Amino acid sequence: MRASSHVAFVTEGGAGVGLGHVSRCLAVARAALGEGARASFLVTPEPRIAALLAGVAAAVVEQSWPTDPAGALDALRALRPDAIVVDSYKAPPDFLAALRSVASPVVAVDDTAERPLPVDVVVNGGVGAAALAYRPAAGTVLLLGPRYALLDPCYADGPVRRVSDRITRILVSLGGGLGGDDVAAAVRAADAVLEDGAVDVAAGPFSAGAGRLDAVARESRNRVAIHRDRFGLRDLMLAADLAVSGAGMTLYELAATGTPAVTVCMADNQRPNAEAFARARAAPAAGRAGEPGLGGAIAAALRRLAADPAARAEAAARARALVDGRGAIRVARRILSPAVAWR
Repeated sequence: MRASSHVAFVTEGGAGVGLGHVSRCLAVARAALGEGARASFLVTPEPRIAALLAGVAAAVVEQSWPTDPAGALDALRALRPDAIVVDSYKAPPDFLAALRSVASPVVAVDDTAERPLPVDVVVNGGVGAAALAYRPAAGTVLLLGPRYALLDPCYADGPVRRVSDRITRILVSLGGGLGGDDVAAAVRAADAVLEDGAVDVAAGPFSAGAGRLDAVARESRNRVAIHRDRFGLRDLMLAADLAVSGAGMTLYELAATGTPAVTVCMADNQRPNAEAFARARAAPAAGRAGEPGLGGAIAAALRRLAADPAARAEAAARARALVDGRGAIRVARRILSPAVAWR
């Protein structure tokens, strides 16, 4: 395939879904652009998602593709891509198979292994991906494990970090689409641990409970800055001594930046990530969203790391060893490689 090839991405995002699917696709798109390719997107209608794609996508088509697969195929044919990347649990096997009549390779980003995947490439950048029971079709290439974690190429640059004796800044980032109770509990926990410090809160564009979060910020002993509608947190991660993170893509970004983190499992599909990072002693798990006493569990985990600079340094080093930030670049190059026979 030529380096000037055109890659189309089929994905979704919104209040009930968050930004994880879109962020992974954007990471591969930016990596493909770095290789001289073009990128287009077929996404479910959501103005805030379309705005995120501006400046990256050559074309953005908003269409309810999960309920109109025939229309989606027509839209993709009109785009005339050379390759298609799909990142959504709503893409059934028959839709994935039909995509192979439009372009090749067809790539499925999947972290569940719960459905047949009649595609050319399956990507799962999760730490525990290799242990899942994928049943690939003949000829399907599996790209599994954190070597293929789909992070923005900016995370490929190795961080220069210094572990301080005293914690002065904590980042709270629990995802792009969620309720306010868990975020408020995490902010209160961070506030309880800090002394004359700062809490940065990444409130995604689909986060609920903005008024409650503002009230928590006003009541806090420390400085609380709420960063709304941001896409890309690398600067906040590099400024933080510690983080409270969901166990989705943000956890992998924190690992790549060498930022020690405490995880909160925000959804069932995040459980393998949280458990794998905990087993690797790369990030302790504080519990699950909605659990009674979650705030106390977060505060206890933060206090343990805050009191032990060596433990923080070791956790950050283990996390960075798992995730080097070059996964999207590897995947983009594999997709664009003329040396791979996809059929």
